Amino acid sequence: MRILHLIHRSWPYHGGAERYVWEHAMAAACHGHSSTVVTTDAWDMSRFVSRRGRSLPRGRVVHRGVEIIRFPVAHPPLQGILRAVFRRVRHGGPDRFFYPNPFVPEMDRWLARAGGFDLVHANAMPFLIHGGYRYAKRNRVPLVTVPHANLGGPSGRIMPLEYFAGDQAKILSESHLVVAQNTFEGSVYEKECGVDPSRIMIHGSGIDPGEWAEADAGSARAALSIPPGKQIVLSVTAHCRDKGSFTLLDSCMNLWKQGRDFILVMAGPVMEDFRKYLDGVSPRIPDGKLVVTGYVSEELRKDLFAAAAVLAAPSRLDAFGIVLLDGWISGTPVIGCNAGGMPDIIENGTDGYLVEFGDAVELSARISELLGDRPGSLEMARRGREKTLEKYTWKKVTGRFYRELEKRGLCRE
Repeated sequence: MRILHLIHRSWPYHGGAERYVWEHAMAAACHGHSSTVVTTDAWDMSRFVSRRGRSLPRGRVVHRGVEIIRFPVAHPPLQGILRAVFRRVRHGGPDRFFYPNPFVPEMDRWLARAGGFDLVHANAMPFLIHGGYRYAKRNRVPLVTVPHANLGGPSGRIMPLEYFAGDQAKILSESHLVVAQNTFEGSVYEKECGVDPSRIMIHGSGIDPGEWAEADAGSARAALSIPPGKQIVLSVTAHCRDKGSFTLLDSCMNLWKQGRDFILVMAGPVMEDFRKYLDGVSPRIPDGKLVVTGYVSEELRKDLFAAAAVLAAPSRLDAFGIVLLDGWISGTPVIGCNAGGMPDIIENGTDGYLVEFGDAVELSARISELLGDRPGSLEMARRGREKTLEKYTWKKVTGRFYRELEKRGLCRE
């Protein structure tokens, strides 16, 4: 069977949804299928709405047996006006044409002409889910949609801008299978989009343990000039309010006031809202207590997990929470948020802690506990590592996906 995978970016870019699709594309061969990944030439998200973002060479390439076809993002003049017009007159409506959905006319034309695929696996952004739907309808093949929607949780709903304002709900309801990253996301598709619950699969994401074999805590400390023995609280994300970065910094500032001695490392890009917040509170941050790295290489990222005493991920914007697996596989105790996919992963108090989004007092208490009780915190991390190896390796995650397709009769040799 030939599978068409649609995703906004692909290898060598390895963000959450991008890595998810790439692993499923590679795993297809193990189940007797071939994969083609159709994507854009964007590297930076900003490339979708601006020429300033970095891009990759367009065209075809084969990597590890998977064909990748990259189409260029177009940047028409008066883009805002064009989007407003298209929202009213083109199929898809608001969800297809809101920012940052890009204009990729060459991809649209290719999808209108292409044939020969037996299943469409459409992921993440509405323009791709719409494109996959049109292809599946025209060619009468099954459609699997995976929105990767960051919706928060029952107590703190995040409403993605006009995500379900156009045809998206209809597409999900007509899909042969809708894959949700967590149970709350699945419930939204059922109750608000009219998806038959029998067509919803709660799936999740994964990790490759072999990639962590060379992680070196000493290298991370040397790279950031952190002395041996100094405890590290680590956050690895795109730092902003919804990712919990404001709350985490407030929590650590409270603990520093109380005399707790540790370094907070905030690794990853800094969004504009958090940059402004950081500028405002920086006079109150003790010298040497905070390291903000910006983008880090994949090698340094893994080294940081190995060096950390605690991983803090108080984000309500993670549909799954793969960063928790990164912590556990490194033997690092974790704190997650009671939102998105994290409640599906963490057994609170057993292999990690869940905190309410925005609760700096609760987060402070959990950080303090894990820093102070090393035997207890390492036992939590050990349980989390066992769970990761049992349920969340990429081999097991992709295996569940293809077995589900076979069970539903969506796969054929």
